[in-house]
Amino acid sequence: MEELIRESWRIYRSLEDRPFVVMPSMPILFFGDSSRYFSSRLKVLTVGLNPSRIEFPNKPRFLRFGTAHMVYPRILEGVCYEEYLQALNGYFLQPPNHPYKSWFNSFERLLTGLDCSYYGTATNSALHTDLCSPLATDPTWNKLPREAQIELLQFGVPLWHSLVDHLSPDVIVASVARSHLDRISFSSQNDWTIIHTVDRNNPYNVEVRNLKITNGKTVHLIFGRAANKPFGTVSNIDKRKIGLAIKDHFYPGQTVE
Repeated sequence: MEELIRESWRIYRSLEDRPFVVMPSMPILFFGDSSRYFSSRLKVLTVGLNPSRIEFPNKPRFLRFGTAHMVYPRILEGVCYEEYLQALNGYFLQPPNHPYKSWFNSFERLLTGLDCSYYGTATNSALHTDLCSPLATDPTWNKLPREAQIELLQFGVPLWHSLVDHLSPDVIVASVARSHLDRISFSSQNDWTIIHTVDRNNPYNVEVRNLKITNGKTVHLIFGRAANKPFGTVSNIDKRKIGLAIKDHFYPGQTVE
């Protein structure tokens, strides 16, 4: 983990003068309690594109990352690794922190069907990761100039793959524009398969394919298209049903609690 932290800060320092990078801020390698994640029976990662500028409100700037606030501004030098890791691990602890619940709860509803939670309210603890970059940007990803996206991607995508290798999840749940899935370079073991459909006028399909990460482990990659938020056009009730469908598909008759 220390090498991944070091690399995330190297990326931050190399791009901190870019006008689209939120400053001051810090790289967010992941969101959630990594200690609880590693002790979970079922290891689940969720995936977005990059952190929101809302993660760093104007006052106080590190409202959502308490231990980072305590060592600011020294943490911006890329030191204080322990406090940085504690800040990441404590993101969903409320109080003292103030997680961006209106966004993360879109995933949380699904996670509950998988006996998982970001907030420590289930036996298994999930982590959130960002595929394109660990850096918060203003504007948001889709409004960034193409040149800025390319610059962020060249550092962020390799870091994400290294992070996934380290975290060695069982399930990855991605809700992004489908085109971003092409950035995931782990070896695919099969074609996409629909495992659940939300039956409505415009049916919403949830798909899966199996990936083999670098250590040889098979990981289930789940995809559902995003709107403004993950699974944004799906009701909370249906999000939980999606989580239950994922669990029943891969762990029929088993408990993952």
